[in-house]
Amino acid sequence: MIEKIKNCRKCKLCKNQEPLLDKKNKCDIMWVGLSAKKVEDVNKNYPLENNTSSGKLIEEIEKKRDDLTFYKTNLVKCLPLNEERKLMYPTENEMEMCIKNLLMEIHELKPRVVFLLGNNVSKFVAKYCKKNSIKVDAKVLSIEHPSYICVYKRKNKDAYIKKITDEIEREEL
Repeated sequence: MIEKIKNCRKCKLCKNQEPLLDKKNKCDIMWVGLSAKKVEDVNKNYPLENNTSSGKLIEEIEKKRDDLTFYKTNLVKCLPLNEERKLMYPTENEMEMCIKNLLMEIHELKPRVVFLLGNNVSKFVAKYCKKNSIKVDAKVLSIEHPSYICVYKRKNKDAYIKKITDEIEREEL
């Protein structure tokens, strides 16, 4: 699966940076962000690393359940850059090109719970699955993106963590 995604050339984003992927081959919980960030080495780095505020918050949640395996990925695996070579939100077309890779990850890894981080990811995945009559064999939950919590809702951080850990508990993982 990882090799297939690494070799994906459906869009031109791979020219900016090859796909940024987690290297695990199983998981109980999957986190899905919007798109890759610029990294030094796609073979050494992975999505939602703890060198960002989002990654640190996700890591804090994961540490509460070290009995589970977690997998981090993005809807768009490669780096979306504008003409000035600055990071941008991926286009609808770029998300359309990459969603099959996400669905393949879900199918192969069989997570019990998939957390879609933020409105952009949640709305696109819901719309795509509905339009194409795709049912994902996992509980799929839309949550606020950790970066939103870290920037705008810092006071709500503990409640955010509790909400997610409670949801994981409900799944009896």
